[in-house]
Amino acid sequence: MLRQPIRTLLAAALLPAALAHAASPNDTLVSPRVADGRAVFSVHAPDADAVQLTGEMLEYGKAMPLAKGADGVWSVDVPGIAPGTYRYTFRVGGVDVVDPRNTEATRSQTRVQSLLHVPGIAVEDAQPVPHGAVAVVNYRSPVFTAPRRMHVYTPPGYAPAKGPYPVLYLLHGGGDSDENWSTVGRAGFILDNLIAAGKAKPMIVVMPAGHVPAADGSIAGAMTAMSADARNDPFTRDLMETIIPYVESHYAASPRARDRAIAGLSMGGVQTGNIALAYVDKFPWVGIFSSGWFPEMRPDVERLHGKDMDKAAKTERLLWVGYGKTDIARDNSKAMLKMFAAHGMRYQELETEGGHTYANWRLYLARFAPQLFRD
Repeated sequence: MLRQPIRTLLAAALLPAALAHAASPNDTLVSPRVADGRAVFSVHAPDADAVQLTGEMLEYGKAMPLAKGADGVWSVDVPGIAPGTYRYTFRVGGVDVVDPRNTEATRSQTRVQSLLHVPGIAVEDAQPVPHGAVAVVNYRSPVFTAPRRMHVYTPPGYAPAKGPYPVLYLLHGGGDSDENWSTVGRAGFILDNLIAAGKAKPMIVVMPAGHVPAADGSIAGAMTAMSADARNDPFTRDLMETIIPYVESHYAASPRARDRAIAGLSMGGVQTGNIALAYVDKFPWVGIFSSGWFPEMRPDVERLHGKDMDKAAKTERLLWVGYGKTDIARDNSKAMLKMFAAHGMRYQELETEGGHTYANWRLYLARFAPQLFRD
């Protein structure tokens, strides 16, 4: 019996698969396409009745309709996008979905969003400089039954022999996760660029998960994180008893208080303020971004931490506070600074344009980090 050539057999075997996957516009679709401050977003959804674009590059709460082409590709051209990084999704059939042609994405507590980066802010862009690394670290904590996770940045050329390195503990906001500072927050790129320019010291940056999970690991409320009492927030115990010891035993991290900083945005800013006051001797470098205690909590802050603020006035090396002119946390930030001033605490204050957004928080990190760990 004559044997069929192997090439013929392979062709016959692959034919059904080839027929099942006929050529589609989706095969070569590129989205988003970014050039000259504008971006074209596209998605192949031939059966959809309508598609909308939602995202941080649009006016708050606004959804932009896409137009459908004859090939089933929906597209929209968005001009005038300021340089920066933005989260976005498509709304198809009333459901928010990620851009299937964009591999850059970020996860918050309850959703995944695609990322758009528009170059033009030098400290946030991927420059031709040495780059550090961001590791995803999974760990167990005696505080929680569910597994925990954090992201850890190590600077370019990191090596234990070059240590010990100072450490910045960088906290996210409400609804976000330990991933957001290193994705939409561009923390790694910002530190890479600052270190390469000699503007910041090489440092380890630890980005932990600040939310408190329920016993089954599901997301619970953040009210303990937004109280006036650090010790009432289980995250504080996780940070002090598990995260810091883990970092100082697994990395070339300095155990000295003078080499330890803490900063956070929004919810993470309240956590930062609570922890910095509850542990004045352990965090001499403090950054609070778009945050401050709510009015009903301030009497408790005075009661719990009045003496701590008096002590911080004498020992703290840096207290840096930033907020936007239209920031929802602006009034709380200013009231917090007034309370600090009443206790003789010195601080640096920065009011910027804009509001409660990562555009500001990236800027604040770029201003705060160069001042850390200076004698």
